[in-house]
Amino acid sequence: DKFQLSPPSQDREAMGCLEDCGQCCGLLSFVGIIFLFCLGAALDAGSTSIDMKGDKSAAATSCYIAGAIYIVFLGLSGVCLYKAKKNKELEEAEAAAKLKREEQEENQDIKRAPVA
Repeated sequence: DKFQLSPPSQDREAMGCLEDCGQCCGLLSFVGIIFLFCLGAALDAGSTSIDMKGDKSAAATSCYIAGAIYIVFLGLSGVCLYKAKKNKELEEAEAAAKLKREEQEENQDIKRAPVA
């Protein structure tokens, strides 16, 4: 049928999970980015409130690297949310196409019905 769209390759429950996981991971990544870059800046500034053994500059660099990795995960979360939105739009288009098909079939049945 020309109005029929192909369904998403994964099942419907997985698509809902995609949106929830994208939101959760995105929020945690955002918080992690803020924390790691603030911690890195404090270590770079030689903050006396952070008591540690070892090189604070190397620790700051590690925080910046970890923050950059979290940025990548934030981007992946955005991709998950985008994909979930597109899948939801596809489902809505499928439902609209099915409804239109049913209405057309119903109209054809009415036209074919014998007049008594």
